[in-house]
Amino acid sequence: MQRNVLHTEVSIGGVSLAERALFAKHLAIMLKSGLTVTEALEIAQDASSGKLKRTIGHVRLSVESGRTLSQALAEHTRIFSPLFVQATYAGEVSGTLVENLENIALELEKEKELVAKVKGALIYPVVVLVASFFLAMGLTFFILPKIVPLFEGLKVDLPVTTRALIIFAHAVENNGIMLFGGTFGGALALSILLRQRFMQPITHMALLHMPILKPIVRGANLTRFSRTLGMLIKSGVTIDEALEITKNSMGNYYYRQSLSAVSHHIGKSAKLAESLEQFASLYPPVVTKMIRVGESSGRFEETLLYLADFYEAEMDNATKSLATAIEPILLLIIGVVVGGLALSIITPIYEITGNIQR
Repeated sequence: MQRNVLHTEVSIGGVSLAERALFAKHLAIMLKSGLTVTEALEIAQDASSGKLKRTIGHVRLSVESGRTLSQALAEHTRIFSPLFVQATYAGEVSGTLVENLENIALELEKEKELVAKVKGALIYPVVVLVASFFLAMGLTFFILPKIVPLFEGLKVDLPVTTRALIIFAHAVENNGIMLFGGTFGGALALSILLRQRFMQPITHMALLHMPILKPIVRGANLTRFSRTLGMLIKSGVTIDEALEITKNSMGNYYYRQSLSAVSHHIGKSAKLAESLEQFASLYPPVVTKMIRVGESSGRFEETLLYLADFYEAEMDNATKSLATAIEPILLLIIGVVVGGLALSIITPIYEITGNIQR
């Protein structure tokens, strides 16, 4: 079996999680109704479009040439993740292919919901910050140049905030393109830098300890860990293979590192619960205790899937709370900026009107 593992995203190679989930579900239904794998793939190909349609066509040709379904899927790792391939392979070996395909469809649907919740939680603050940036640019390039000459002609002592505003306006007027380009280029460079692999230990550590994002990041990783491992074990994949696939599906650097160490310990006949206890900062006591109970009772995969549902609910609550937590912070920042501008503009005007009245 091919072991190259790619991180699951919303869309890999132009095929979304929803499309892959639908493909697995349709394949399971058709196989359950008595169709052969080739016939099911042909119908699935006709019902699909775009890159998935072409990929299913290649898979069908591979199956017709004598390969198993899992072997054919393994030729397209940019579309079908190792979880998809290994669960299919386990189903072929154990005779539970239909059930495993249904499990794959359920896992992909849950993954889609998980990603959607995380992205949904970040939409509001991103929209506010982008709108604030463009508002600030509009004020800087169109409003300040009209107001500053008026203040410079006044015969009064200007407040510190107004003088600072005039200095800023002149800097923008003389080096506006450079400042704008530098700001945009710096933000772009920082964004690219933070996405580099060598930066992951720093950025992922920050995300794990950032007060507002910490519950969401931890919840998302624990949900993915529990559900992926539980689904793979339930599908008949060995614990070693399941941990390897789960490790590479994790988005956070420290969770991947922890599962590498756990996999090494499992290879030496250690229990999963006691191996996870060494990483108490990543896996709370409730996780290790539940897994210990599952290992002892023989209901290991059920325990993991329960944990996945539990942490998904926890993360759902955290995402709903994110907007509530961020909104006052954003409003405070915007209020300080707007209030500073208002004071800078209104204070000298107020002083002039006061002198006229006297």
